[in-house]
Amino acid sequence: MLQLRCTKKVLDQFGLRPENLDEARPTDAALGNWYVNLTTIQRRKTLIFMSERTLLSFLIFGIRKNSSQDLGELFARGMVQLLELEGFDDNQIASALGQDGLITVTKTNNRGALGNLNDLTAIYDHCIWYEGGFKHCDLWDIISKINRMPQGNIGWGYSIDIARELVAGDAARSAPL
Repeated sequence: MLQLRCTKKVLDQFGLRPENLDEARPTDAALGNWYVNLTTIQRRKTLIFMSERTLLSFLIFGIRKNSSQDLGELFARGMVQLLELEGFDDNQIASALGQDGLITVTKTNNRGALGNLNDLTAIYDHCIWYEGGFKHCDLWDIISKINRMPQGNIGWGYSIDIARELVAGDAARSAPL
């Protein structure tokens, strides 16, 4: 099981009330729990997802207020697509989602992680605008570059490299003998 730790904006966007939220818990997912923020880039509502352990991130834009989109489903599809594009195999992707693949939603509970998420939000915003907006930028290239940017909070490592190490180690431990 992993948790999506959402800002108030995200909870409001998806109509999630406090009584519908899970309690914050540790996870068995290799990349840890994920933080989610909602921002507006080029007049489009955009969700930014960030792994708590690795700072690995991706975004999904074009979120609508009145849609019946499920946050957990959006996250799972986005994460699977990110990991497939990065060359992760099916066992590694399953490891990243946790043993049971269950995704629950809770409030944020770590100010440091929120600070990292806000920094990533600003970087995504800048990169998209710099490359001419959503119509002209190569979004996959931007996501890839940001995940290969040294991060001080993870010992100046690259998010993607740490994610590979964690997922490979977890997948090896859970593989049948």
